[in-house]
Amino acid sequence: MNMIRKRLHLNFELISARLLISAALTVICGSPATAQSLLTGKVIDSSNRHGIQGVNLLINDSILYTTDDRGNFSFSVESFPVTVRASCVGYDSESFHAKGPGILEIELNASGYMLGEVVVSAYEKEQKLNDVAGSISLLTKNSLAEDNDINITNALNKLPGIYMHSGSYNTNRLTIRGIGSRSLFGTSKIRAYYDNIPLTSGDGETTVEDIDPGLIDRIEIIKGPSSSLYGAGLGGTLLIFSDLPSFGEKDIQYQFTGGSYGYLKNAITARAGLDKLKVLAGINKIQNNGFRENNAFERLTAGLAARAAVGQGAAVTITLNYIDQRAEIPSSLNDSVYHANPEAAAANWKATAGFEDYQKFLSGLQLSVPAGKNSLFEGSIFASFRSSYERRPFNILTEDTRALGSRFKYAYSKEIFGKEFSMAVGYEYFFDRYSWTTIENLNKSEGALLSDNRENRENLNLFLKTDWLLPTNTLLTAGLNLNMTDYQYLDIYSVDSIDNSGSYTFGRTWSPRIGLSHPILKQLHIHASLSQGFSPPSLPETLTPAGSINPDIQPETGINYEIGIRGFMAGSKLHADLSIFSLQVKNLLVARRIGDDQFIGINAGKTGHRGIEASFNYDFTGERKPGPLKLIGFATITLSDFRFREFVDDSIDYSGNLLTGVPQNEINAGLDFAVAAGFYSNMAYRYVSRISVNDMNTLFTEPYQLVNLKAGFRKSLFGPLSADIYGILNNALNEKYVSMIQVNAAAVGGNPPRYFYPGLPRNFYAGLIIKYSF
Repeated sequence: MNMIRKRLHLNFELISARLLISAALTVICGSPATAQSLLTGKVIDSSNRHGIQGVNLLINDSILYTTDDRGNFSFSVESFPVTVRASCVGYDSESFHAKGPGILEIELNASGYMLGEVVVSAYEKEQKLNDVAGSISLLTKNSLAEDNDINITNALNKLPGIYMHSGSYNTNRLTIRGIGSRSLFGTSKIRAYYDNIPLTSGDGETTVEDIDPGLIDRIEIIKGPSSSLYGAGLGGTLLIFSDLPSFGEKDIQYQFTGGSYGYLKNAITARAGLDKLKVLAGINKIQNNGFRENNAFERLTAGLAARAAVGQGAAVTITLNYIDQRAEIPSSLNDSVYHANPEAAAANWKATAGFEDYQKFLSGLQLSVPAGKNSLFEGSIFASFRSSYERRPFNILTEDTRALGSRFKYAYSKEIFGKEFSMAVGYEYFFDRYSWTTIENLNKSEGALLSDNRENRENLNLFLKTDWLLPTNTLLTAGLNLNMTDYQYLDIYSVDSIDNSGSYTFGRTWSPRIGLSHPILKQLHIHASLSQGFSPPSLPETLTPAGSINPDIQPETGINYEIGIRGFMAGSKLHADLSIFSLQVKNLLVARRIGDDQFIGINAGKTGHRGIEASFNYDFTGERKPGPLKLIGFATITLSDFRFREFVDDSIDYSGNLLTGVPQNEINAGLDFAVAAGFYSNMAYRYVSRISVNDMNTLFTEPYQLVNLKAGFRKSLFGPLSADIYGILNNALNEKYVSMIQVNAAAVGGNPPRYFYPGLPRNFYAGLIIKYSF
C-alpha cells in the first residue's frame, strides 16, 4: 500500500512539473494552438471626429465587442488578417480589413433617418442626439442626396419647425419657429457656420444656400435661442460640416444633371483619405433659364477642405470656398398678375433687366490640440469677402463686405463623485466692414452717384458652458454668453454737404441657458430647457429714412421654454422626437418700407411663438443587420400658434393677429426604399397651411400640397468604377402655389403691392454620377 502511495506521489510530482514547464513555455513563447492577437482602436463620427459609444464590432455576424463611452475598443482575434464590421443604429455599417495588430481609427457616416444614436457637437460637447438637452435636427449627406441635388430648400423644409421660402436661386428666407419670417428679402435672426466660418454678416444676415450640397457631410440645426454658445441668433443656429473622406477613401466623381427650364449642372469632386491627411476638393457649375421672365441663373462654386494630423491627437483643418454667381431678378407679383400669368416678371424689373452679380470667398484655418488626458484647445481664424453689383429699377446698388474673425474654445472634463463633469469656455470675435453706394439707373446705364456709405460692425461673444451628469443619470447643462456689438456708420457722400455719420451700440447683452436631459427608459430621454436669445437690428433698421443713425432702436430679445421626449421604441425600429415650446419675443424689430429703397426700423411690440414639433422615423427592415432590402418611412408635423401679443405700428393695433410670413401648420411624410441590387427610390409629400402676407391678416396665400419623387439605380461597372443614374420629379401634381412672399409689400407709385413669388410648376431632372475609387 505504501509502495502504491509513493508511486502516485511521484507521478503527481512529475505531472505537476510538466504542467509548470508547459505553462512557462506558453507564457514565454506562446502556444500556436491558442494564440490570440490584440486589436485596439477607436470608432469616431466622420463629421465631428467624436467617439461613438455602443458600436458593435462583428466577425462573421458575431458580436465580439461593443465600444465604450468614448468609442474605444480592444479585443482579441485568433489570427490576422481579419475583416471586422462596425455597426450602429444611426450610422452606415462599415467593414474594415486589419492586416495585423495595431491601433485603428474607424470612421462611420451618419445614415439618413434613424439618427438618435448619432453623436452631435452642436452644444460644444460630444453626445448622442437622444441625450441632448435641447431641440436639434440633423441633415446628413444621405438625406441631402435622397432628396435632390438642385438646392437645399426641399431638404430643410422636411424638418419640423423650419420653413424656407424660395423665390428663386438667389432669393431665399429661412425661418425657424417663426423667427425671421418678417425679414425683407433674406435670412436674419438665424446664425450659420461652415466648418466654423460664419456665414452670417455683422448685422445678422445669413446665406446658407451658397454652399453646394455636394460638399456637405452634415448640417446640425439648433432650434431656438443658442446665444450661450453662438451669440446673436434668436431663431437658432446651423452648423454645416464639409464632407471630408474617411481613412482609406480615395475617389474622383463626375456628376451631370439636366432638366426643366434649361437646368444644367456639371460637378467634379475628388476625395483622398490618407494616413495623416484628408482632402476634399470640388468644383461645379449650375445654369438655369428659369420658368419666369428675366429669371436666368448661373453659378460657379469651388471648394477645398483638408485636415492634417500634426501630432499626437492634434489636427489642422483648412476650408476654402469660392462662389461666382449672376442671377436675373424677376421679383414678386401682385395678386392679379400672380393668378393670371405667374411666368411674368414684375414689369419694372423686366424693363430694366434687373440682376445681381456677386463674388464671395470664405476661408478658415482651425487648430485642435489636446492638452493632457482631459483637456482640449480648439482655435480658428477666418476671413471672407463679398462683392456685389445689383441693377434695380430705382437705382444701381454696389456692395463690398470684408470680414475677419476668430473663435477659441478650451474644453475640460473630469469625474466628480463618479460622474462626468465637462466645461467649455471661449470667445468669438467678428469684425466686418460693409461699404455700399447707390447710383442713378439711366435706362440700364450708370448715372450720377446718389450715396456713398460705409459701416464698420464689430461684435464679441464670451461664452461659458458646463455639463454635469448627476448621480440620477440626469444631464444638467448650463451656459452663459456675454455679447458686445458696435456699429460705426460713415456717410462719405460729400455732394449734398450733409454728414449723417454716427455710431451705435446696445451695450452688453447677457444670454443664459439651462437644460436637463433624463433617461426614463434605456433608449428614451426627456429633456427640458430655458434659454434667452437676442438678435441685433439689421442695416435698414439702424438707419432713419434720411440715412442717419437711429439711436432709439433696440435688439430683439426672447425667452424660450421647452420640454420634449426623444428616443427609440419598437425594438429600435421607431425613432420619435417630440417637443413643445413657447418662445416669447419683445422689442419686435420692424423694418417699415416707406418707398422703393427707403425703410425705417422700429421696436413695435411683442410676439408669442407656441408650438408642437414631432418627427417619426420607422425602419421596416432594421439597421443592425443590413439585408437586401431597406425601407424607411418618415413623418414630421409642425403645429404652431404664432401671434402678435402687443403690436402697434403707425397707430394701428395688430395685437392678436397671426404672425406674418410663416405657416401655422406643416406636414411632411415619405418613404425611402432601396435594394441591394442597386435600385432605390424615395417619395416625399408636403402640406403647408395658409400664410398671412400682411400684418392686418387681410390677405393669405392658399394652402398647398407638393409631391416629390426620385428614383435611381447604382451599379458597380467593373473593378473600381461605379455609376448612378437617377431621375427626379418635383411637384408631381403640378400644384400652383406661392413659394415666397414679400411681407407687407408697399403700394409704391399707385401700383398694387407685389406680395407673391410663384412656385415652380411640375419640373423634372435626370442625372448621372460616375465614380472611380482608387
